[in-house]
Amino acid sequence: MGESEPSGETGGMPLVAIGASAGGLDPLETFFDFAPRNEGWCYVVIQHLSPDYRSMMDELLARRSSMPILHVDDGMIPEPNTIYLNRPNVQVELVGRKFKVTRFEPDAALPHLPIDAFLKSLSQNSVVQSCAVILSGSGSDGTRGAQAMRTAGRSVFVQSPQEAAFASMPRSALTVGAADRVLSVADIPTAVREMLSGIKHERAEDESAPDVQAVVSLLQRHHQVDFSAYKSPNVHRRIERRQHLRGISRMAEYFELLEQSPTALEELYHDLLIGVTEFYRDRDSFRKLREHVLEPLVARTREDSSLRIWVPGCASGEEAYTIAIELSEVLREAGIDRKFRIIATDLHRGSIERASMGIYSAQSMEKIDPVLRDRYFNKVDDHYVIDPVLRQKLIFSIHDVLSDPPFLQIDLITCRNLLIYLNEEAQIRVISMFLFGLRQNGFLMLGPSESLGRFVSDFEQLNGRWRIYRNTSKRSSHDRFLSVGARPKFTRNDLDMPDSRRLAVPAMRPSIPRPHQALHADRERLVRTYDSLLKRYAPSSIIITAEGGVLAWFGIAATYIDTLNNLADWTVEEIVHPDLHFVINVGIERLRKGEEGEYLRQVQVNVVEGETHNLAVKMEALQSKGQFHCILVGLTRVEADGSLPGDETGTGTLPLAVDDETMLSRRIQELERDLRLTEETLQHVTERLEASGEELQASNEELQASNEELQASNEELQSSNEELHAVNEELVSVSAEHERKIEMLSELSRDMELVLGFMKLGVIVLDEGLRIRRFSRLIGEVFHMEEHDVDRSLGVVGPRPGFVDLAELAREVLDSDRYVSRSGDYEGARLEIRCFPFDRMLDGRQLRGVLLIFTGDELFAA
Repeated sequence: MGESEPSGETGGMPLVAIGASAGGLDPLETFFDFAPRNEGWCYVVIQHLSPDYRSMMDELLARRSSMPILHVDDGMIPEPNTIYLNRPNVQVELVGRKFKVTRFEPDAALPHLPIDAFLKSLSQNSVVQSCAVILSGSGSDGTRGAQAMRTAGRSVFVQSPQEAAFASMPRSALTVGAADRVLSVADIPTAVREMLSGIKHERAEDESAPDVQAVVSLLQRHHQVDFSAYKSPNVHRRIERRQHLRGISRMAEYFELLEQSPTALEELYHDLLIGVTEFYRDRDSFRKLREHVLEPLVARTREDSSLRIWVPGCASGEEAYTIAIELSEVLREAGIDRKFRIIATDLHRGSIERASMGIYSAQSMEKIDPVLRDRYFNKVDDHYVIDPVLRQKLIFSIHDVLSDPPFLQIDLITCRNLLIYLNEEAQIRVISMFLFGLRQNGFLMLGPSESLGRFVSDFEQLNGRWRIYRNTSKRSSHDRFLSVGARPKFTRNDLDMPDSRRLAVPAMRPSIPRPHQALHADRERLVRTYDSLLKRYAPSSIIITAEGGVLAWFGIAATYIDTLNNLADWTVEEIVHPDLHFVINVGIERLRKGEEGEYLRQVQVNVVEGETHNLAVKMEALQSKGQFHCILVGLTRVEADGSLPGDETGTGTLPLAVDDETMLSRRIQELERDLRLTEETLQHVTERLEASGEELQASNEELQASNEELQASNEELQSSNEELHAVNEELVSVSAEHERKIEMLSELSRDMELVLGFMKLGVIVLDEGLRIRRFSRLIGEVFHMEEHDVDRSLGVVGPRPGFVDLAELAREVLDSDRYVSRSGDYEGARLEIRCFPFDRMLDGRQLRGVLLIFTGDELFAA
């Protein structure tokens, strides 16, 4: 399961965090076209920016919004109705009510992930209401931050990948299920307003349409999980979230999709379980766990003993592996080679399968110390694989803490942020299960938002912040286990359990429909009645399969069954008393050979030291016709002389089990003959394999050498690729800003030409060398100048009025640094020429030039 999901905010100013990268300029402008400007919202825009480039985003957004636009500085307090932008090469976080700005170190790993960093800080901040918006961008920055926001109960809005210019960032957030709604950018501000004001989405559904409870019932039928034990608001919210992610507005349509699509149902099931975890999550909690639990456990237990740890709700296994690493480190530092076993369980099969593989991405390894990473992981391509030696110390299994029996003789149980999703009754039952499974003085670790409830008197608190406790209960485990109230509605037949382990419930006659609660109560009463009848009338016996699997047992047979170790398989070899193995195996062999009739033998069973039971073992197939599936092994106590109780004549003396040694010897001879044949065949195969192996060994050595070279080259290329990827994102953002700036300058130029046209003015701009830098449209039309005349000398091209030499006039103005004006006739129209000197600064250099302004209403009217 995942981490805490608060039910609400503590209040405060709404803050909208917006993450954007490549192609993010257009959606940002569209967003602020529709975003409210006076409702007290604060906007924080986090981008990927080049360290050496001054962003013009503030100028570009100022054209779309009248709100103040500021760059974030350390210690600044966010204000409402304000837009904040991050600066290049820094990481921004919100700590309390203030921004915290940290500069990226030059040797820090690339690429930098500023969006993830800011969203993670928001997910841990309860001072402000907040939500996240993920817009266009390449890469996956923002994905882990969005996950943290979603897990903390904050809303995440994602731009539709079809609309985004670069869809990697939105698609990555969708892939991990971190989005609450997927919308076009223009619709996101309205969705944020609805979220902040608590407006519910309208549903135009018929009264007869399926509701959320119908979806829950469908989940329970398919996955055998009792979601009534979970908090209803959380369940309903996540069903609605998954419905919106599918782009479905009506619950009836979503229910129809779930009935028809196993994939959609599996997605919803996984989403409800909230499998969020990571390596060394809350690093300080693992320091305290090591200090208060792992080191004392290693110190106080014998070196020949084995430590047992249970991690329920393990999701994809990162926390279980973290505990295994920490315990291995404690043992290594203490110089002790001690066995330990970590049992990691979860309801979700897919999560258990991923955890069992032990393969993780490089991104998920960020919190692991490089020394520990190299010690306990092997790098394969761009992933890390858990070391096989450490992997063998963990067992991953599907298990429901609400309905399956707990594991026993446990030294430590770590169950963080599972109880917060359960209602009070279910929490009580789970904690009682933990108490039942823990050894005396065993340890329990819960999530920081969870408590022991009514069981607080059974534990000693070792650390309040991280909820670390020690079992001090004096009550018997039987009392603890039976004091927890009613069991959940479902009796699980685990998917991992073979069919032979599942006990079928007899079909009931159809009856008048009744409420679910009444039907459930009747079923429980019927099952209890069946149990009573079996206990009273069933013979003392064991039911086994032809393969030696144990299905059930009754009466005194329980004396010869050992199931204290829940990890053992239910087979004759594993849980039945060793003294019964021989006679049971002989009986199975007889029945396998088709010998009909019952098989009756006497055997001595050493129960405890000095106590021996004489048993009559009677074996018979439960199906006499065709191939048998089950065998009934009856057990009856007999007198010392081998006679049955009540048989005074002694005619009922039973043959001893050793009398079957002849048959067993024949069976051994058959097996030995088969074994010799197998050995000869294997010898031939081995010789051929050895010849092939030598050739493969030579090829393998060559390939290994090539592989090492390729791997080194691949690592270098991967590092270069990450750097180029980061630089490319920054260049795309810079290019977009440049394009927008060019558009602004072009628009400004057109506006200027329009103004000059209305004022009937012509303009020529000269530099200090009297070369033409620019001329207006009217000058080009009247004096027949072309674009290629730019950068040419005024003495070579340009206007030639008869009353003045423009080149000499411009030189005079430059030399005297004074304004000069001349006027006269040109082509029959009046023309006035004013000449102005000017100075300007460019890149720290002072440049001089001349501005020529031509005025003539009749001349420029044409």
